[in-house]
Amino acid sequence: MKKDETNIPPAIREYRMAFEEYFSKQSKPKNDKEQEKQFEDFQHWYNNIRKQTDTGKTPAQMYEEAYGERPPVKQTNRGKR
Repeated sequence: MKKDETNIPPAIREYRMAFEEYFSKQSKPKNDKEQEKQFEDFQHWYNNIRKQTDTGKTPAQMYEEAYGERPPVKQTNRGKR
């Protein structure tokens, strides 16, 4: 962790780590539509696939444990392109 990140809340640090991890492996989008798809794909990956470093669970798993149901799914254009 960088010195200037000590006051950043853990959830924000986790999101930033995931953002850097995901987008370091992506090519630069060619247009707005491609950029939007990359962000939608990132959100899906972050919430449903990537396990958090502190809990070993995805945000979706933590939501389900807390509320007793799967998180609502936002309708996006994922997979329609």
